[in-house]
Amino acid sequence: MKLKTGIAGLDEFLQGGLPPSVLLLQGAPGSGNEVFARQVALSRAKQSGTSYFTFMKTPDSVREEMATYGWEVSPLEEKDRWRFITLSQTAPLAEAVSNEMEEHRCLVFDSLSELLLTRKVEEVIDALSSMVIKNRQCRELHLILLTEGMQDPKVETAIQHFTEGVITFSTAWETEFASKNMIMKKMKGIFAPSRRLPYSIGERGFTIETAIRIT
Repeated sequence: MKLKTGIAGLDEFLQGGLPPSVLLLQGAPGSGNEVFARQVALSRAKQSGTSYFTFMKTPDSVREEMATYGWEVSPLEEKDRWRFITLSQTAPLAEAVSNEMEEHRCLVFDSLSELLLTRKVEEVIDALSSMVIKNRQCRELHLILLTEGMQDPKVETAIQHFTEGVITFSTAWETEFASKNMIMKKMKGIFAPSRRLPYSIGERGFTIETAIRIT
């Protein structure tokens, strides 16, 4: 079973999409992991519904940022296909996650790095572990954003261990141009190609470049 991401070129490259899994999207600020997550979440919202967890961002700020790519979520919110969930610093994380997963919705954490500023690492890892177990029945794609460098390297390694898939996003400068690449470090359920996939971010969002050449 594979779920379509809605990313131009990626579904074809993966021969159908990504497996239902708890997926870590790791990158430095501006690398594009946030754009990737929102684009996939928008695609999943139209299929199964999306619950978008924010911890320091406001729903309005996310709506505005998505609107710059022409992604309007308000109509989806009216149909309950897109749902913003803002947790207080004391709200039980595992309970909120479980409630949304029971509705077989795609979950997005924006971002785990922000969550780790106010929660203990053990609580966050327990929530991720519970998601993995519960998703054996729910069979949906869940996207966990992580900003590189905001937490101890040992914490990053632990989070990578407890998620089912890890995609890293990087940007390198070549003279005056930026080169962006994504790497699937691990991916449970499918063969993860051990190669860099070049991508770009434009007015319509995230696109895999040279899709014909790399397939």
